[in-house]
Amino acid sequence: MQITDDTMAQEPMLPLINIVFLLLIFFMIAGSLQKLGPFDVNPPASVDASEKDDETVVLWVDKTGKLGVDDKSGPLANITGLLPANFQDHPIEIRADRETDGQMVVALLKRLQELGVDKVQLMTASQAQD
Repeated sequence: MQITDDTMAQEPMLPLINIVFLLLIFFMIAGSLQKLGPFDVNPPASVDASEKDDETVVLWVDKTGKLGVDDKSGPLANITGLLPANFQDHPIEIRADRETDGQMVVALLKRLQELGVDKVQLMTASQAQD
């Protein structure tokens, strides 16, 4: 059997291409993806930040007071329709815009307490963003 020059030139490239595609797939799968909320918020600054639990329910609050969970949004009066069915079993993380009225956040905390939520976390940014 005779090997041509063309076959020898192409053979070493095949394993390299396979490795590149395997690395591409690995980094696509291994990369951490963050859930995006229904709208953007600009959080207030804080001194310390802690890691959140995987079971944490993230509750978004924009500067007008509109609430959002995953891809749903609505007013405070409709909070039970926004939260998942087993929300009492998990901590709730509030991600409020820094321009959100403080009274809105207090009203939200009172409503969550009425619904039986024991753990509430307020997400803040580690540095002030200008």
